[in-house]
Amino acid sequence: MNNFILRALASKPQSVIVLLGLILICPNLSMATHLVGGELTYVYQGTNASGQNEFEIHCYIYRDCSSNNTNGTGFDGTAAVAVYQGSTLITTVSGSLDFSSVTDIIPQNPNNCAFLPEDLCIERGEYVIDIALEPSQIPYTLVHQRCCRSPSITNLVIPQDQGFSLTTTIPGNLTLNNPNSTPIFNELPQAFACNNYPFQLDNSASDADGDSLSYTLCPIFLGGTPLTPIPVPPTGPPFTQVGWENGFNAANPLGPVAGLTINPITGVLSGTPNIAGKFALGVCVIEWRNGQQIGSILRDFTLDVVTCNIQSPGYESPEPCTGLTVEFNQLTNPSEAYTWDFGVDGATDDVSTSAEPNYTYDEPGIYNVSLYFETGTCADSLFFEVTAHDTWETDFDIVDLVCDDGGWSGNVVLDTSQWTSYINWNWSFGGNSMPAELANEHPGIVWFPQDEAISISLNSSAFNCVNNAQVELDLPSLPIAEFEVTSEPCSGLEVTFENLSPESGPFSWDFGGGAGLPNDETDPVFTYPAYGTYLVTLTAGAGSECADIQTQEVIVLPANPFDSTWVIQPLALCEETGFMLLQYTGQGADSVSWNFPGVFSSNLPSVETDFPGPGVYMGSITLYSVYCDVEETWEIEATVPPALQGIDYLVPNIISANNDSKNDAFTVELTVPNGDPLSNLDPGQFYQYELSVFNRWGNQLFTTRQAGKGWRPSESVAEGSYYVIFKAHHVCDAEPFEYSGAVTVVR
Repeated sequence: MNNFILRALASKPQSVIVLLGLILICPNLSMATHLVGGELTYVYQGTNASGQNEFEIHCYIYRDCSSNNTNGTGFDGTAAVAVYQGSTLITTVSGSLDFSSVTDIIPQNPNNCAFLPEDLCIERGEYVIDIALEPSQIPYTLVHQRCCRSPSITNLVIPQDQGFSLTTTIPGNLTLNNPNSTPIFNELPQAFACNNYPFQLDNSASDADGDSLSYTLCPIFLGGTPLTPIPVPPTGPPFTQVGWENGFNAANPLGPVAGLTINPITGVLSGTPNIAGKFALGVCVIEWRNGQQIGSILRDFTLDVVTCNIQSPGYESPEPCTGLTVEFNQLTNPSEAYTWDFGVDGATDDVSTSAEPNYTYDEPGIYNVSLYFETGTCADSLFFEVTAHDTWETDFDIVDLVCDDGGWSGNVVLDTSQWTSYINWNWSFGGNSMPAELANEHPGIVWFPQDEAISISLNSSAFNCVNNAQVELDLPSLPIAEFEVTSEPCSGLEVTFENLSPESGPFSWDFGGGAGLPNDETDPVFTYPAYGTYLVTLTAGAGSECADIQTQEVIVLPANPFDSTWVIQPLALCEETGFMLLQYTGQGADSVSWNFPGVFSSNLPSVETDFPGPGVYMGSITLYSVYCDVEETWEIEATVPPALQGIDYLVPNIISANNDSKNDAFTVELTVPNGDPLSNLDPGQFYQYELSVFNRWGNQLFTTRQAGKGWRPSESVAEGSYYVIFKAHHVCDAEPFEYSGAVTVVR
């Protein structure tokens, strides 16, 4: 506000006297931070001559009158109340403060063993305002607004910038037989409670109309601003809730640990605060008529949680889970009489009258211990939660590590002989271990991945006690077998090997195919006895349980790897020529190229092609080895024969088997259609060729299926007649040739 005045003085000097006069004459126009809260109620007065309903509004404002009000700010001289229907302003009425009615709120001692601090002061001011309203089926909303709250409020964000809105509702459908007055709180609000000490504050109310009432903690709302601390008229609905600090809200204005509740039937507010400070909160009283809610009033108030002088004896709570025997050692404020109950259900001997008792429980558990103490007129009870349980050992170890399936297996050693059935525990062995986690079960063997820093943890608990342990496990690398051939491909029988994991020894080499004895060198050079393909095996960590094996195929080839074997032959076709088969039949070539310039070229290892006609054609074959990266070319020729023709068969009927090299054998003469003898006989050109010779008794003396082969009678064959059966079918003949008849053998 001072900044605002300075800006006004700087911009308009002529307003200085006016502004100073306003401040001196009307101090209530300034922002006040002494406000504690308030409430707004009304009483139905009847109807006037104009048929309007008349109400007496009571606006209650509470202010801090202690030394915390450093400015000594008092109550406002007047208070404005606005009347709305929905968001429409109906009227604004004001009332003056009767200073003689200002009431001191005497702080009540929360217990005869507790003593509140000095200098606690709260006053209540009351503004009484009369208003007449037209009967309406639409409810009226009454609102009074004022800024600002104390900067010491704990549960609001920048509380000195937040004001409050006091609201209530006049329900619609009012008639002469059904008027309404709001409930009225029975007690002045108590603004003080002792920190860490339970309290009960009466916020009950009475309703003159006999309506049913219920109670709840409810939101509180902003109203007014530092620049407009007393808005006239007050702004209407909807209202904006105050800004709560983290951890606080309308349902938990003292924070969740305090357990603040209000009895919905009796209106008794209770809790046990655990933080000292000032806390804004709201209590709503809700009116019910014929089962329907017709209205409510709001008490917006600040509860001051203070540090009290408690006359009860002071004890240090026993440490949990330190054994079954608990001891209570008194620290302060001895009392005259003590009555202890150690909380064992059904027991009668779990009591003591000692100032510093000890007690041994039969079973672990959580027990609620109570102490009733008396000193003069001061008598009260203290309560303790005791966790009785012996300590337990969680230290563990991983032993007997052995390599296992690409990792390591170890035995988890932990002594659980003294553990009770109340202990719960969880293992964590790392995300890649097996098992990764385990609950309420002790592992035997655990598998860990190799070459990792493993953090193993055991978290255990019994009741509200925790005992944890952790082991860091550094696992070594496992042997790895990995090698490559570093000598050039196709460089002969000597091959050089490089071990890619030289730290994984000892090593054992097997060069494959019985080529040599095992070798234990790291990077051996081996001479093979012959060219070929070998399976080479390297064993790393040889002789250990962690051995690793790698096997590779190694090809040993000479500098020239080709087996240059190929076939070029004609394909028999009748009445046609030029068809040839070219086929690479060797080894060592990954690709083959045929090239006959002007005729054809091909990259197939075997190819059938058509040459222009009979003759000799010159070309080349090129072989390439990918492994050796070698290419060689040879000159080749293809001899294309004339086309095939049909066959004529001349079967002799007499032979002279006298070994004069003239007509000594029975042979079918094969000729071409023009009578010329068949040249270049190819037995494969016959579908069928069968020649058989029998004697007169039907005994077979000779048979053949080879084209061109004949019968040469032995010396034991006598002169005479013999029977011949001959069948032949050449590929160029449409029909097979068949012959049967006699042949005469003469000497």
